[in-house]
Amino acid sequence: MLIRYSEWKKPTDAAYAFQLRALAGPGRTGGFSPEIPGPGLRSDIREVARQVLEDGEAERFERKVNRWSGPEEVVGDAGQKPYEGQQLSFEERAWRGTLTMSDVDLVMRGTVLVMRDRSGQADYVLRDHHMLDVALYHYRATGELPRALFHADRHSDWCKDSFLEARTPQQAATWWKLIEGLKRPDGSAPVLTEEDVFFTTAKAEQTSTMTGRDVGFSTLVPWFVDTTELDWRRVLDRPGVTGADWLSLDLDYFQPAPQLRLSGGLLRDPRFHTMMGGARVRVFVLSPQFTNGGDKIDPWETQGSLHSSLRLMNLLRQLPGNVRLQRAG
Repeated sequence: MLIRYSEWKKPTDAAYAFQLRALAGPGRTGGFSPEIPGPGLRSDIREVARQVLEDGEAERFERKVNRWSGPEEVVGDAGQKPYEGQQLSFEERAWRGTLTMSDVDLVMRGTVLVMRDRSGQADYVLRDHHMLDVALYHYRATGELPRALFHADRHSDWCKDSFLEARTPQQAATWWKLIEGLKRPDGSAPVLTEEDVFFTTAKAEQTSTMTGRDVGFSTLVPWFVDTTELDWRRVLDRPGVTGADWLSLDLDYFQPAPQLRLSGGLLRDPRFHTMMGGARVRVFVLSPQFTNGGDKIDPWETQGSLHSSLRLMNLLRQLPGNVRLQRAG
């Protein structure tokens, strides 16, 4: 669905601008020195925000942006809901090419896993698609910010301004609009503009094998996006896309089977392999409540898709093959 220009405007900086601190350096006061936490160490994203945003900005950020609360299903005989909680922790891990169900369980409980190879490429594994948190954490750890983002997702994660302004937005529903409010240090330029996002989406028609409920607005795009250009084949033809330094891959783009029939060719395209091998940051999002189809699961549960999500994520992370081994070694 295309949003007309008359309905589109950038979020006001007065409400949604969050200024990043500069890195420490000669003649600078109030800057910070990037530091990658050691393996096994956890960081609370709210504390990270206080370290990388200017004074008072982190508190305002928390007031403006809500995070999802996680799937609500009961697990085991004790009647507990272990996944019901916000995604607030980031945990550094030693590099591993293959993850396990115990890793997925930790992510489902609200912890983002972070792994870095010897070349400095970083993989982030998330439950919920909170890209602003990833940007804040990565900036604190490395001092690096994205220049361009390739974003593959069945949902556009874009909303028109009337929705943005009517309520406190959830990050997963508005991140690529709100990220214009995240300002680079030493100025007011956004970390990314909407035009810096190479966005691809593929939405299968509902079938009897897809249990999700379609809410109708999952593929909203702003006025400047040509809706005929959203197919991954057309997106990979765009100048500069294979040089995107950040990749964002939501697993609901490939799941369930009707989705894979629409988007699976991306996994075989050599240009995508080049992107996977060369990106500085790769973000993998489980989105467990959406991977059985539709745009909203009611009730908000995983619907048993975690094992297939694990297999898909391990496949995605190993796609570059020898390209990765050459870079890491």
